[in-house]
Amino acid sequence: MKRIAITALVFMFFLFPVISEGCTTILVGKNATADGSVLHGHNEDMGFTAVGRLWYVPSLSHKQGDKVKVPYVTLDLPAETFAYWASGNAYGTAGLGIASEMQPYDSVLVGMNEFGVTMSCNWMYSKEENLPGKGVRRYAMRQLILERAKTAKDAVKLVGDLIDKHGQADWGGLTYCLADPEEAWIIETTSRNWAARRVKDDEVLVVANRFTIGEKFDIASHGLVSAAVEKGWHDPSSGTFNFRKTYGNPERMASPYDIDRENRAYSLLKDKEGAILPEDLMAVLSDAYEGTSRYHKPINHMEPWEDVTDKLLIPRAIRTSLCQSSTVAHLRGNMPAEAGSVMWYTMNVPGYSGYFPVYAGASSIPEEFQIVNSAYGQNSAWWTTRMLQKITDLDHDLFFSILKGFWEANRAGIRLSAADMEKRALQLLKNGRKEEGIKLLDRFTYSQAKNVLQNTHVFLRKFQDKTGNAPVY
Repeated sequence: MKRIAITALVFMFFLFPVISEGCTTILVGKNATADGSVLHGHNEDMGFTAVGRLWYVPSLSHKQGDKVKVPYVTLDLPAETFAYWASGNAYGTAGLGIASEMQPYDSVLVGMNEFGVTMSCNWMYSKEENLPGKGVRRYAMRQLILERAKTAKDAVKLVGDLIDKHGQADWGGLTYCLADPEEAWIIETTSRNWAARRVKDDEVLVVANRFTIGEKFDIASHGLVSAAVEKGWHDPSSGTFNFRKTYGNPERMASPYDIDRENRAYSLLKDKEGAILPEDLMAVLSDAYEGTSRYHKPINHMEPWEDVTDKLLIPRAIRTSLCQSSTVAHLRGNMPAEAGSVMWYTMNVPGYSGYFPVYAGASSIPEEFQIVNSAYGQNSAWWTTRMLQKITDLDHDLFFSILKGFWEANRAGIRLSAADMEKRALQLLKNGRKEEGIKLLDRFTYSQAKNVLQNTHVFLRKFQDKTGNAPVY
């Protein structure tokens, strides 16, 4: 009987088509935070069918003249590619534009490298035509950022140069959200053009799935304005050039699906500006309008893409069942990047699963998080957390409140332990005992990930006792 229930739950993930993307990103400048750090929060919304994983890639040296093929161009390799943490797609998974054949440079969605450069990406809708199979594919662009950028601005230049030279393949609009321990940037792109701006130090910027850059930007592609004039999208005599109005799909730029999420995030953070903590971003990314008239209990089998929410008249929340992973990067410029840059990570939907810290100086994570095979398996952290989410939603009001309270308390405990560990690690780094300091950061990252996964299994078993629908591990 239980096997039938498990099979039914797994099958439900593959019944519903993918319509559009709905990621939400929050960037916070260092003067808007409580401790002078830069914060970068992101919900990676890929849908039920996009199985995820978390993994580490070490730095690599390359010979002069070495090249690498990425979809769909060949690039020169630098003398060194940097170490990084990545969250993204398991092999053979399905989702938003994922290549079923699994090409190289085709997995990374979100990440942080050894210098504390963090990257996430939001799907956008521009007027510019797509370039199917021509240029640099967006997944490759994300991995290249982590491999090659020492700062967020370096990442902007890298993306801009690649688009200028090769174009951007397969999709006509994307915003890359970037941060390092000193500043944050966004670069908003089409197939052949782009504009970028630095996030102000006292600014909170929320990005959904519509362009945010208007008349003010810091750098841009050389032909940005002239291309728009040539296509009849901009008349120089009509006023100042506006990137969003000129290149954005007008229908998408006014969509409540995006505007509602942006406004909700801004409203939740408004009174905290100048004292924003990583926990504040976690709370926003876990929000589904609870306590308001707009709250709707999650529908167990529903993927809330725009056509679904429009049809059912359900407001698009920030936290939904679409989420593959959620991250909040805490980037502190007053500390070495190994210890000062930490990416708080939760697999699947925030609130159902707990955040744990991944340090830039660490390199170890339990095998359950790294599984490359997307097929259902009891030893997979992704499938374990997804099953917990599905079972929780069978009695959402009761189970979710239990989980949310537990994970918040658990995270508070991790933060206390992390503060003590960081003091010891920093002292070791300061005294020239780098290997010992790195080992301390590594062990802590591994142990906290293991702790969160073990607690996930505990709740899965407890909720099974009440519903009879969860797998017993």
